[in-house]
Amino acid sequence: MTAGGRPALSPGWTIALLTTLVTLGPMTISFYVPSMPAIAAALGTTTEAVQATMTTYLAGFAGAQVVYGPLSDRFGRRPVLLAGLTIYIAASALCATAASAEQLLLARFLQGFGACCGPVIGRAVVRDLFDGEAMARAFSIIGTAVAVGPAVAPMIGGLVQEAFGWEASFLTIAAIGLSVLVLVAALLPESNTDPNPAAVRPRTVARNYLALLRNKPFMGYVLVSALIFSGVFAYHATSAFLFIGELGLSPSEFALIAFVTVPAYALGNFLSGRLRRRMRGRRLIGIGLILAIAGAAMVEMLSGALTLTRVLAPMMCYFFGFGMLLPHAIAGALQPFPRIAGSASATMGATQMTVGALSSVAAAWAYEDAGAGPLGWVLFGLALLAALVFFFMVPVEADPDRGAKS
Repeated sequence: MTAGGRPALSPGWTIALLTTLVTLGPMTISFYVPSMPAIAAALGTTTEAVQATMTTYLAGFAGAQVVYGPLSDRFGRRPVLLAGLTIYIAASALCATAASAEQLLLARFLQGFGACCGPVIGRAVVRDLFDGEAMARAFSIIGTAVAVGPAVAPMIGGLVQEAFGWEASFLTIAAIGLSVLVLVAALLPESNTDPNPAAVRPRTVARNYLALLRNKPFMGYVLVSALIFSGVFAYHATSAFLFIGELGLSPSEFALIAFVTVPAYALGNFLSGRLRRRMRGRRLIGIGLILAIAGAAMVEMLSGALTLTRVLAPMMCYFFGFGMLLPHAIAGALQPFPRIAGSASATMGATQMTVGALSSVAAAWAYEDAGAGPLGWVLFGLALLAALVFFFMVPVEADPDRGAKS
C-alpha cells in the first residue's frame, strides 16, 4: 500500500495513467476543431474569432505552467493536480454554454489554465519515478500519446459534432476530465517524497526559473520540441478550414484524416525507440529535424492545387520526424533537474504553448482562404528555426543519455 491507503500501481499502469494525464491538454486543443465552422455560424462570428479560441486556450495553458510547477514542487503533485482538473471540468462546461464569441474566448482561456496541470505534473511525476533510459522509454510512450491525442481528438470530435452539435463536444471533454479526476484521486499516489519548502518563495521561484532560462542546453532542447510541436498546432488551426471549408468534407470525413497522421507519428516514435539501442538520442533528434523540414517544404511545394494527398503526404513526413525527436528532446531537458522537476517541466510546457499560440495565430493570419501554401511556409520556418537552435544551443556533450549540462 502507498501513503494514504491507495494501492501501489505497477510501473506499466502508472505510465498508462500518466499518459492519459499528459494527453489531456493537447487533446483538448483540437477536439473541437471539426466544430469550428459550426461554432462560427451558431455564434454569428467570424472564422478568425473562432480560431482565436485556440490561441486563448494556449495562452491560459502557457500562463498556468509557472503556477503549477512550483506549487507541485512545494505541496506535492496530487493536490495541485486535483485542483487543476476541477478547474478544467468547470471551464469545459462553461464552453458548452457560451452564448457569444467573447464568452467562449474566456472559457477557453480557463479551460487551458486547468488542462495544463496534466502535462506539467505528469512529466514531473515521470521525473520523480524514473531515471536514465527508463525515463526516456516512459517519455517515448507518453510522447506518442502527446502527438496522437491532438490527431485522434478531431476524429472523435467530428463524430460528436455530426451527431449532437458543437456544445456536445465540450460536454464530452468535461466528462473525460471527470473520469480522469476520479482515476487520479483513486489510484495515483504522491510521488514528490521530498517537497521543497522554498519552491513557492518568490525569490526562489524567480531564481529557479532564471537558472533554467540561462541553461543553454536545457533551453535548446525545450525550443526544439516547442518549435516542432507548434507546427502541429498550426496545422490543426488551419486543417478544418482547408478540408471542410475548401474541399467540402463533412466533419466525420474530416475525422478520418487522423488515421493518416497518427500512424506516421506513432511509427516515427516506435522506430526512434528501436534505433535508440544503436544511436545516441542526439542523432535521432537530428534525423527527426531533417524529416520535419522536408515535410514542411513539401507542403509548400505541392500547394499549387489543394487536394488531400498534396497536404497529407507531406504532413505524414512532418509527423514522422516529430515522433522521432520528441521523447529524446524531453528527456534531454528534464534529466538534469530532479530537485526542481516541476519547474523544469513547467518551463518546457510554457515555452511549447507560447510558441504554439504564436504559430497558430500566424497560421490563421496567413490563411485567408489561400490554400495550403501559407501553412507550408509557417511549418518550414518553424522546422528550420528548430534545426538552427539545435545546432547552436545543444552541444555534443549534452546528449539526452547524460542530460544537459550548464
